[in-house]
Amino acid sequence: MTEIVKESYIGAGIVYVNHRDVGNASGVEISISQDTKSLPNYRGGGGNYDSVTTISAVNLKMTLNAFSNENMALALRGTVDVLTAGAVTAEAITAKLDGLADTVAMIDVAQTVTVTNDDASTTYVEGTDYIASAAGIRAISGGDITDGQALKVTYTSLAGNALEALTESGQTVPVVVDGLNDANGKPCVLKFYLWKPSPTASLAIITSDFGSFDIDGEVLANDAIVAAGKSKFFKRMAA
Repeated sequence: MTEIVKESYIGAGIVYVNHRDVGNASGVEISISQDTKSLPNYRGGGGNYDSVTTISAVNLKMTLNAFSNENMALALRGTVDVLTAGAVTAEAITAKLDGLADTVAMIDVAQTVTVTNDDASTTYVEGTDYIASAAGIRAISGGDITDGQALKVTYTSLAGNALEALTESGQTVPVVVDGLNDANGKPCVLKFYLWKPSPTASLAIITSDFGSFDIDGEVLANDAIVAAGKSKFFKRMAA
């Protein structure tokens, strides 16, 4: 009697893109596009006399929940620059009453912020004349700052990183899914040799729930793999 093999699957795992852990990923999906050429049956009875199906594209899509600039650079074909904390003295801005006068760097609002008029003869009061945020200075109606007034702001910039979006033509990277079948507790590892992500079609910036975004890309053939019976695209290893 043939033994029935039970191999149910619930997928989980850690996704590494170019050897970097991308954080929580709620979905990874492979799709394969095919091109079929058919020779009709002209001998009577209809149908096809022969057909050949070839692979036209192999795609890998991942849904990421970690909104790091490194992940978003993948989705937006960008570069990431390191931002260091430092003192910014007398940066010139133009006040917008009840609107934002944005600063060049992010303001560390936990540190002292000083806003003066253009010649520094008057120092304005935070909470009365203006509100400081990471993005800049918001002049308050009823305070002493007027709309369109030239101001100088002195602050400490926040350390972090900056994404410059759509500056790259795209990169080709390896992807490894260090997976686990939660249905049986066994490991499974998928290796994609050459993945070229495309810019994401949409990216929600303000949401009422935990955010996520999709990155879709093509898995390219790896010409370095020449052994017979070995995939040029990806392989799955399972215990």
